[in-house]
Amino acid sequence: MDYDALSPTQKEAVAQLQALTDGGDAEVAINLLESAQWDVQRAANLMFEPNSSAPLSISRNSEASSSHVSTPVRVESFSVDDSEQAGLLGGRAPGRQFDRVAPTSNAVNIFLIRPLRILIAIIAVPYTLLRAILRALRIPIPLPAVPPAFSITTLGLGLSSSGFSHRPSSTKDPKIAAERWIQSLEEETGCASFSRSQATEGETSGIASGSSSVLSRRVNDEANARFLPDFFVGGYEVFAKACAKESEPKIGCIVLVSEEHDDVATFKRTTLTDPEFVRLMHDNDFLVWGGDIRDRDAWSAAQKLQATTYPFVAFIALQARRGSGSGSSQSPVLTILSRHQGSSIPAATAPTSARTLVTHLQEHLLPRVIPYLTRVRAQTLDKEAARAAEAREREHDRALRAEQDRAFEESARRDRERIEKKRAERRQAEEDARQQAEAAQRAEEQARRDEEERAAWAATRMAWRRYGRRALLPREPRPGETGRGKTVRVGVRMPDGRRAVRFFGEMDSLTAVYAFVDTLLIPDAPEYAPVGDPATPPDGEELGEQGLLRAMEKVGKKNGEWFGFRLAMAYPRKEIHWEAGKRVGEVEGLSGGQLLVELYDDLKRRVSSDSRRSSNGNENGNDSDEYETESD
Repeated sequence: MDYDALSPTQKEAVAQLQALTDGGDAEVAINLLESAQWDVQRAANLMFEPNSSAPLSISRNSEASSSHVSTPVRVESFSVDDSEQAGLLGGRAPGRQFDRVAPTSNAVNIFLIRPLRILIAIIAVPYTLLRAILRALRIPIPLPAVPPAFSITTLGLGLSSSGFSHRPSSTKDPKIAAERWIQSLEEETGCASFSRSQATEGETSGIASGSSSVLSRRVNDEANARFLPDFFVGGYEVFAKACAKESEPKIGCIVLVSEEHDDVATFKRTTLTDPEFVRLMHDNDFLVWGGDIRDRDAWSAAQKLQATTYPFVAFIALQARRGSGSGSSQSPVLTILSRHQGSSIPAATAPTSARTLVTHLQEHLLPRVIPYLTRVRAQTLDKEAARAAEAREREHDRALRAEQDRAFEESARRDRERIEKKRAERRQAEEDARQQAEAAQRAEEQARRDEEERAAWAATRMAWRRYGRRALLPREPRPGETGRGKTVRVGVRMPDGRRAVRFFGEMDSLTAVYAFVDTLLIPDAPEYAPVGDPATPPDGEELGEQGLLRAMEKVGKKNGEWFGFRLAMAYPRKEIHWEAGKRVGEVEGLSGGQLLVELYDDLKRRVSSDSRRSSNGNENGNDSDEYETESD
């Protein structure tokens, strides 16, 4: 189980167990706690007290069938299939039994055990060098390995006082412990794994990688070649899970040894290197896992398998639950198929000899287990196919629902857009109507203001016309009068066709001519009679021409804008602009000529009409100035 997947309570239990074991491996702690139903005290008893009364995960005979009826499958929980082991489980198994050595006193430890261990470690140094030289020369002379309890590397590491205790070592990583044990086994037997010796290097995964000398060894005589099984590299729990994988179930072989037993060395060199036994397991795709119970993981496996005598061999695989019929839908449970413990000599009858194990596999275990595993594998494949079909159906339904949801969302989106568009159009229409109303109101107000301004301006101009008729228009020169210079005759043609003639003196101001024309625009009504003309300029301006000039400057209008008309000679056409202080005699051609009066409003309307005709492309290409002229 992954540490990150644990609950807070389970993580706290792991921390407590690691504190009790002086920082043990987290994976081992998790496995022990799972076996003890996450009870820290029971897990500690399982680790440090092999004879503890704490309940184990292994059940026997009828107890196994009842304990697995409703309990979910867990890889550390086994049923014991003893149908082929009547002699093994009925009484004490043959072979040397493993007895726990009672701890010695501190005095014995200080004055006897420790000096003895130091002496043995010093003696082991040349022995170790000799083994290394033989390995370098590739001389296949197997020499027993020095027990770790007496090696120089374990001095002062605080092992048990006797040096023979079977409690687990401080190795934290089960994979490292497995690799170390497999390498030690290859060095001790002088044999390599079967797959590495038969196939190219790196072909298999999950198999221990031995020393470089063993990997490079070549077998010259295939008939007499001896190999080791392909041991699984990893923790015991990982190995058990690999065996219990229903999509690819395998038969597992568990090998447990203890260097304190005299039968272990013979077992390693005979049974574990037997060609027929190794090839039989290889051909039937066994998963093989092994270890020394001095390692924590192997010691934990020994407690779960209830191993008491070493060497110990057990076979496990998925089997139907006890009491379930052939048509039961319950999942299979990982079951101990058989257990073999004790000596491997004599070869024909010993419980752990290669001959006994091969016969047991060929005649009993494989014929019974292989068909069931094949059926489990087929059923698993069928279930996986059914699950895949269901998943495809669910995916199809999900895609169909998603498509329907998309269509619904698209329809709803179009409806929302249509509603929003209508709302926007209504808001725009209301806004346009509001703007039009405001524009009409502004135009009305502007027209009113313009009308008021025109009325005020017309009143002002009428007041200046009447003032000009009285104060700015001099009387006509009398015959023989010489004070005003030569008499000048000026004819005027009004826009409405009226004609008027008046005489001026050359010394008269040009303002008098404009005042004369201006008086012609005064309506012929009693209220505008000359007797009522004002004697002073409007708005309190100065008298005479200077007051007129000041009034023009005040309103910002001159010439035609002020008078509302302009004067021009008929032929040749020449416009006469008003200038303050200019005399009649200074205007060339004015004497005896006829002046055309052009109203300023008419001129503006004419220019506007000309502009419209020009924009509409209705110009006739005439270069005429479009002013009417009339000869005298």
